Amino acid sequence: MKQLFVAGLLMGATFFTVETYAQQPQQPQQERPRGDREGFFKKIDTDNDGKLSKAEVEAAAKEDKRTSRLSENFAAIDADKDGFLTKEELQAYRKANPPQGGPRQKDGGRK
Repeated sequence: MKQLFVAGLLMGATFFTVETYAQQPQQPQQERPRGDREGFFKKIDTDNDGKLSKAEVEAAAKEDKRTSRLSENFAAIDADKDGFLTKEELQAYRKANPPQGGPRQKDGGRK
């Protein structure tokens, strides 16, 4: 009888653990929240003029490796060649040039 009780208790604990894990919402790995991009833009736009100069992008690239690609592709992203990047230019560039490779993993690497 004691063994049956212990077995039932273990099965109940296992069921509860599996049920709790299954109820956790899963975030899609490919999409980042829109606010993340907005915050990224605002962080680089140090003079708050709503556009990014080459100097702002280069300064940000020194502090954050993720921004180095933005610096490297500045001329290609700057569609109107005015020396500044707008949110619209960045969106158009992202749409025309999606990231290479598969979806990102949680640790930031690629699958």
